[in-house]
Amino acid sequence: MGITRREFIKKSLGIAAVAAIGDLFFDIDKLSAQESMKEIPFSPEEDVLIPSTDVMCVNFCGIRVRRVNGVIRAIYGNPESPYNKGHLCPKGQAGMFHTYNPYRIKRPLKRTNPNKDPREDPKWKEISWEEAFNEIAEKLKDLRNRNPKGLTFHWSHGKYLIQDQFLKAFCKAFGTPNNVHRTTVCEAARHVADELTWGGHGILPDLDYTKYFINMGSNFAEAEQWARWMDRTIMKRIVDDRDMKMVVVEPRLSNAACKANEWIPIRPGKDVVFLLAMAKELIKKGYIDKEFLINYTDAVFLVGEDKKFLRDEKGNPLVWDEKNSKALPYDSAEEIALDKEVQIDGKKYKTAFRIFKEYVLSLKDKEVEDITGVPYSTIKRIAEEFGKNARIGETIEIEGKKLRYRPVAIYTFRGLSAKEYGSQNWRAGLIVNMLVGSLDAVGGLLLNKADPNHKNMKPSKCEYPPNRVDLAESVFYPYATHNVAEQPALTYSEPEKYGLPYKPEMCIFYATNRIMSTSEIEKQIEGFKKVYSVNINVVLDETAQMADIVLPDKTYLEDWHYSPTRETPDSSHKAIRQPIVNAYNLRYGALEILFEIAKRAGFLDEFIEEINKEWKLGGEKKFEKGKMYNSEEAVKILWEAGTGKPFDYAIKNGLIAKKIDVKERYLSNAEKYNGKGKPKMHFYAEQLVFTKEKVFEIMDKNENVKKVFMEWYEENDEKELKKLLEIKFSPLPLKEHAFPTPHRKRNEKEYPFYLITYKRMYRNQTDTHALNPILNEIAHDADTNYVLINTKTAHKLGIKDEDWVYVESKVGKVKGIAKLTEGIRPDTVAISYHYGRFSSAFPDFAKKGTMPNLIIELHPDIISGHNSFNDTKVKIYKT
Repeated sequence: MGITRREFIKKSLGIAAVAAIGDLFFDIDKLSAQESMKEIPFSPEEDVLIPSTDVMCVNFCGIRVRRVNGVIRAIYGNPESPYNKGHLCPKGQAGMFHTYNPYRIKRPLKRTNPNKDPREDPKWKEISWEEAFNEIAEKLKDLRNRNPKGLTFHWSHGKYLIQDQFLKAFCKAFGTPNNVHRTTVCEAARHVADELTWGGHGILPDLDYTKYFINMGSNFAEAEQWARWMDRTIMKRIVDDRDMKMVVVEPRLSNAACKANEWIPIRPGKDVVFLLAMAKELIKKGYIDKEFLINYTDAVFLVGEDKKFLRDEKGNPLVWDEKNSKALPYDSAEEIALDKEVQIDGKKYKTAFRIFKEYVLSLKDKEVEDITGVPYSTIKRIAEEFGKNARIGETIEIEGKKLRYRPVAIYTFRGLSAKEYGSQNWRAGLIVNMLVGSLDAVGGLLLNKADPNHKNMKPSKCEYPPNRVDLAESVFYPYATHNVAEQPALTYSEPEKYGLPYKPEMCIFYATNRIMSTSEIEKQIEGFKKVYSVNINVVLDETAQMADIVLPDKTYLEDWHYSPTRETPDSSHKAIRQPIVNAYNLRYGALEILFEIAKRAGFLDEFIEEINKEWKLGGEKKFEKGKMYNSEEAVKILWEAGTGKPFDYAIKNGLIAKKIDVKERYLSNAEKYNGKGKPKMHFYAEQLVFTKEKVFEIMDKNENVKKVFMEWYEENDEKELKKLLEIKFSPLPLKEHAFPTPHRKRNEKEYPFYLITYKRMYRNQTDTHALNPILNEIAHDADTNYVLINTKTAHKLGIKDEDWVYVESKVGKVKGIAKLTEGIRPDTVAISYHYGRFSSAFPDFAKKGTMPNLIIELHPDIISGHNSFNDTKVKIYKT
């Protein structure tokens, strides 16, 4: 398709101009046009600002949309939003083109070409909503009667549109456990590390008070989930207040690193050793918050040579009581030892802290330097600055409450976690924060919804056979509480390989481009060929091009949503999205589609019952069985139940905000572990030891489990495989966690470079942004991406700036444009995500760039299921 961006802009503006009275260029359902015009009234001479919530990325900024005579003319930040405070990034401002995009899906489509490939024309046939709903409902009826687990519901951005309570309710009502979100292509390993350690997830640095901030792989200046708040607050602290130092540790000079006081270009995948070396220096210099470790954590529990806690006859872990010179349960001890080794009944026991201390002290300075690529003197200095700024033992009074004051934080997002050892990497970061007592301290790292009874605080059940197609919480991914997005397609190809006791037959995709979102894309394509699929979407992306039926969705500027929001340390809010226009006169939004399907497939009442459970609704504010709901009615129920405010308030204001008080901010999470009579945070993750034993037990009885692990981690010897799994399930982070499969198994001469990926301000995952002309024109390099290569490295390879090059890994090669820069390590290349699209429905201008996921190897984090995006080794050469 040969349309230019300039032509696209002209055409889009033309569409916007006529959208209020009906589309002149496309075949439109006239009945739905009449219905939709009733939904969105406007006067002939209007010029209004309508409050809503953005979803062009996952920051969910408050917006005000200017509509003039029925046409969106501009989108502004909402100054009433406590999150973005009137600021709005380029994506948000360009959001109207998401709605007026001429390449949108406008009617239900049915495949007539049986050959499923996203690069090939599906030969779509337009069908009526009635025909589409009937075909889908009949297939679901049949499947629900004989094989309900054969359905998988995939979503990504769908969670941020209608929210996944509705999607999970649909799956439960149908009878399938297979609801699969995208978190393992984002930050799942960080979440799981948090859950293993303190029983919740959702950390934030307390930036208003932080003095020393170490950022490891969170590119808040472009793509972080809290980017708009973090960027604004960090710049205020560094530039305006001149009261905080920020150190960014990552291989590439990102936008975040550009704004830092110091950039430390670490070798990819070696962060865990950097953190362990920091711990070594903190311990050597005495920068240890002993009171925090003793009162809040299991660092004081005695550990035997079997790596398990010493327990009494009731199963209580024992500590060493210095006053009584014996091992006692925590609650009975009077003077608890932190750093101790003892002999009990002829057996040696050490406190968990002593085990960790001895390990990190054994790390040689030169060894750390060789692994990380960072001078040891730099790590030593950073650790000392961090320790001094922690102000261990100090308190501060805020709003009349005396609080622990530790104004330092180590923080991460995808950069540290998107690796084969992602969970262990971030466990190391949490332990360093624990050593100085910064968790939930003023200026430290704030926790969210800590639950001492969280299932990841315990040994995993290690299901086998697996219950789910993504193998989450099975023997393959024991702690994958955030689904495993990259796995279902592999399971569809070979269900018997993973011991799945049923046949996957059908998928529903909602606002997700699953094929492009993960690694080894060709394997994803092959897997999705095996199932019948329905796709609810706004454009024909690569995953939609493989569907059997496609249903058009309304955009976030055309429908009602009870929106997710981002809270900050000092505020939270609830918000809605409301329709501004209906550009192509669509009859249904995604939620209404789900209601219609559930009704026709015979499980509407069960769907409504599960909706009420998922949203925790009861009394008058709930969904009634036997009733169909449109999106406005649904949002009204949720808003009034969630806020206690009338729906008119939401329509007028778009949101309602709340200030977070001192108790909620500092005394609601870590305090659940403080002192006697309370459980302890897991400085030492003993549950991993029991889980490893369960994995071994299942593996010894099931040859196919062993074969899967051998394939994933390229280890053919059973003894060596068990040694590797011992490392993977270590209760403490190890230097071995810096050596994922590609780093251990690839020949340095053949694949000398580390490949990393990153995100840019102009795009959001593999959403529709490639089609957005404003975002493509916003900067000189916005419409394509590059292969970033260190200048000296490129010169050695004979590569000049903007030469075409191949980047090749073990699983394939891609072509890209070289961009020479000093802002990357000499042993590393970087390719941004989002580009290199190849849907046959996309115009040429949207296909520019390089898609790195085609050559990224899959060696998932066995603990969390997180995809290993930043571990692949490659070679580079001119085309």
